[in-house]
Amino acid sequence: MQVAKILVVDDDEQLREDVVEMLERDGYEVTDAGTGEEALEKLKKESVDIILTDLMMPGIDGMEVLRQSKKLKPAVRVIMVTGFGTIENAVEAMREGASDYISKPFKIGEVQATVKRALEEVKFTKTLAASGMEDKKMQDIMSSLSNPIRRAAIDYLFLEGRKSFMNIFEELGVEDHTKLSFHLRKLKSSGMLEQDEKKKYALSAEGKKVAETLKNLKGFAL
Repeated sequence: MQVAKILVVDDDEQLREDVVEMLERDGYEVTDAGTGEEALEKLKKESVDIILTDLMMPGIDGMEVLRQSKKLKPAVRVIMVTGFGTIENAVEAMREGASDYISKPFKIGEVQATVKRALEEVKFTKTLAASGMEDKKMQDIMSSLSNPIRRAAIDYLFLEGRKSFMNIFEELGVEDHTKLSFHLRKLKSSGMLEQDEKKKYALSAEGKKVAETLKNLKGFAL
């Protein structure tokens, strides 16, 4: 089995070294960069599955690393690391294609869980590509569900029916409300979720179709 490769980008040398050590201990192949410029040079030359980058850096910042990485290697997943008071920037990064974000100061377990989710996106995308799905509309919808939080929400509502935001939050165990709210809004805007007058979420007819497709997707278990 191929070992996932992670690029850690942060201008804080000590923090960068600590994160590299932690990820290597978990069995990943890890490389690092102290600037956005260095990160992009490495990305041009090396194969990378995940970029874990600080948002605020001098010169090329994390947002620009995200934008350029999507042009250079669209399949690479980007996790944004944010400081206090920059959550809005992190959410904006997710709108531009970041897979997830982690807020400083973070716990080791949070980094590990976020990296695993990003690798689940990689796995899901590869499984979808190999599925032979012919319906272009369904392909686009399923691609938007590469994020495991969105899939988990679809699966939970498929099994349990109409639920409140807090029901979903507690069931999925997402780290913060902002992150879950972002994903639920994306699902709602895509037509997979609907809300009643009490703001409870439920699958739409399209969402139920997607849930059935997820269940039948060969090679991938929810």
